[in-house]
Amino acid sequence: MSSQRWRQIEELYHSACEHGAGVLDGADPEVRLEVEKLLSHNSPSGAKLLDQRAADLITGLVDAPVSPGFRLGPYRIDAVIGEGGMGHVFRATDTRLNRPVAIKICKQAFIDRFEQESRSIAAISHPNVCTLYDVGPNYLVMELVDRETLSARLKRGKLSISDTIRFGAQIAEALAVAHAKGIVHRDLKPANIMLTKSGVKVLDFGLAKSAADPSFTQAGGVMGTPAYLAPERLEGKEADFRSDIFALGLILAEMTSGKRSKNAGTLSPALDRIVNRCLEVDPDERWQSARDLRWELESIAQVSPATPAHSYNFLLGAAVAALLLVCVIAFFFFRRQGPPQPLSRVSILLPEKSRVRSLAVSPDGRHIAVVLVKDGKQQIWIRALDAQDLVPLAGTENAVDPFWSPDSRFIAFFADARLKKVERSGGPVQTLCDALAAVGGTWNQSGDILIGALTQVQRVSDAGGAVSRLPGHPGITELFPAFLPDGRHYIATRNLVGRAMDSGLWLDSMDGPEARRILPDVTPPTIVAPIPGSRMGAIMFTRAGTLMALPFDMKRLEPSSDPFPVAQEIAVGTNSRWLTASSYNGVLAYVSGTRSSWQYVWRDRQGNNLGAIGDAGGVAMISPDGKRLVGDPGGAISLLEFEKGNISRLTFGSSGGMNPAWSPDGRYIAYYGSKGIYRIATSGGTPEELLLASPTLAVPKSWSPDGHYLIYAQINPQTGADLFALPIGQPDLHPLVLAQTQATEDQGQFSPDGHWVAYTSNESGQSEIYVIPFPSASNKGRWLVSRGGGVMPRWRRDGKELFFISPDWKMMAAAVTTSPTFQSMTPHALFDTEMVDTGIRTGPMSWDIAPDGKRFLIISENSAGTSSLNLILNWTPNPPK
Repeated sequence: MSSQRWRQIEELYHSACEHGAGVLDGADPEVRLEVEKLLSHNSPSGAKLLDQRAADLITGLVDAPVSPGFRLGPYRIDAVIGEGGMGHVFRATDTRLNRPVAIKICKQAFIDRFEQESRSIAAISHPNVCTLYDVGPNYLVMELVDRETLSARLKRGKLSISDTIRFGAQIAEALAVAHAKGIVHRDLKPANIMLTKSGVKVLDFGLAKSAADPSFTQAGGVMGTPAYLAPERLEGKEADFRSDIFALGLILAEMTSGKRSKNAGTLSPALDRIVNRCLEVDPDERWQSARDLRWELESIAQVSPATPAHSYNFLLGAAVAALLLVCVIAFFFFRRQGPPQPLSRVSILLPEKSRVRSLAVSPDGRHIAVVLVKDGKQQIWIRALDAQDLVPLAGTENAVDPFWSPDSRFIAFFADARLKKVERSGGPVQTLCDALAAVGGTWNQSGDILIGALTQVQRVSDAGGAVSRLPGHPGITELFPAFLPDGRHYIATRNLVGRAMDSGLWLDSMDGPEARRILPDVTPPTIVAPIPGSRMGAIMFTRAGTLMALPFDMKRLEPSSDPFPVAQEIAVGTNSRWLTASSYNGVLAYVSGTRSSWQYVWRDRQGNNLGAIGDAGGVAMISPDGKRLVGDPGGAISLLEFEKGNISRLTFGSSGGMNPAWSPDGRYIAYYGSKGIYRIATSGGTPEELLLASPTLAVPKSWSPDGHYLIYAQINPQTGADLFALPIGQPDLHPLVLAQTQATEDQGQFSPDGHWVAYTSNESGQSEIYVIPFPSASNKGRWLVSRGGGVMPRWRRDGKELFFISPDWKMMAAAVTTSPTFQSMTPHALFDTEMVDTGIRTGPMSWDIAPDGKRFLIISENSAGTSSLNLILNWTPNPPK
């Protein structure tokens, strides 16, 4: 009989046990016959037991010795194994298969808890997790693991470092599998870990909590063994995956010391670092996933314990001899090495009607990650170089600027103002940290990630946690960092407004400022490492649409010759980034095509193209009278007259200018400059005025209709982007706080009557549109307008509609009323915008609406996209002769 048939029999049998023989009516005759055979084993009276629950079948046995031979369905009870707070565990035999099993039968008060346990264990199938065979009304039939618990083993003393690492990695793997299914163990301890010949088995998910049952634990309830509870659990807070990681840290420490204590025994430095991070009081400072913890343990599995002092001389002599042997082998290897592999070029076919936004090649040169926009959806696509097709990577929607882990296993990327990572083969996406206005990143072998930022490059662990500044570094904008092979030095882009001599590609160090300019080019860099036996690598960059290589001595950290061209006609993607990438071992990737520029495109409510004008920056702002447009192309504030087509530049010099906003009378423009928020007269001829000095990015968004307040977004190192209202012409008043939380709040826009503010917040996990009253003290409340995501809100000039951009770049419209209170109808899509992606969806306002409410001015690309994705294989950093 097939396994599927047996499953039908078992399901019907257990249903009959719980609900009575009536469930057999109408069953398949063959299935019914087998079920009746099983039922006949229940007791001499057969069907009389069908109406009894499993707890009733052992009445009088839970408090007294069990007689061998008692039957529970097809299972024969053989002996008691143990007793716990929720019931008894018995050794038994499955008489159908003559297989030994363990049966856990719970007490009546814990039925719900055992139902939870059954769902938790049944969702997991892994060699390091106890297997669940069968589920009854009040019992679980599980794999009989007949060996020693870790708790019993520790009573005989501590474990070796190698056993601690091996067992710890297996426990972490079991947790990782459970966590991937949304299951938190919540009672991890040595007594729930069995040591078998084949490895560790994690037992007893009786206190586990599945994401499918969010209400299982009552509020404030604490479940688990106190000695192994994380600090947040002892405070009655909800458990998450990191609570299990804390418990595993305690277990690792106990394995090395032989006793229950946070003060572990003698550890290797690497293991000590791992354990200490598990035991951080703040969950954000711990390892953020069990899979990462397992990876860390496996990476030190080959590290030997401390070497005894008496063997030092012998080992020193052996090491010297081995070094000499390696030198001899290396000499003959490189001397006899054949010619390098010939250079080859390959083109990769892109999916139809897709556009490339950014790309990255894995360090080992075997995979390429491409951010594609297809069918209005922007996400990462992966292709192994020996595969046929690019494949979309789930969970990477709205991704920009991907970069790889040094082992080529993970891809990090930015989305929704956060830094995230995912395995290249797919799986759960992990958020590492908030990353508002981040531009580019890089990852070294020590687990450090550097993030390009407007203040300076910032560091975060690849396990997630708090973002920190690099020691001794000044607050200078550094974008697109790229680690050199030593993992300590990096190249980054500096683009300083009004300071051309200080802009370009700069070399710097994580360990302290070693900054010096390498090239004057403002362009993202990538790195090619030296070939074996050489120290000559290359810094790849783009100049005037040409991919260039600068030969670079990775030992002396200086160029060895002039840059030379590699490929031409490089296309541009997100953040005006040239579409190039490289691996450490000489696989180059680039997208070719004519360079597209940005322009303003008029569209009607049906999305019809009504014509294009001018060269655009990242912001579109139509004047209150509808006759002019202000933008920031090239990092300077410019005015465009619609009727005549005249363009005049308002800002020059060091203040530059980005993110302009009109005053309600059209006389002034507020904008972000080098020192904060400025105001300049649209008539020209007068110097700019500094309205707000700010050491961090502060960007104007909207001026109130009465001209008394200016909404601006400011980056705070502790809370990300927050919204404030700056009093204009009222020097004695401080800015009003509109929205300031741990989430990212941006893009605040005054309603036409000045009583409401629409803005963007990602507190739900994705950016949504909210409306609050202004000033907030006059009323309480907040309204969600978008459904399923939204950015860049704009009010219709009569206040009767609120528009925003959906995650798939559609123009959305919601009918609203603002008096006597705010109300909004369900939003609906108008058309596909084909808007440019500036790389920060919650940043620049890249569209505006005309005063008539019928036309939309949208910043778009003036070309259909890129033409082809090209690879250069076996490239080496040797200048052409």
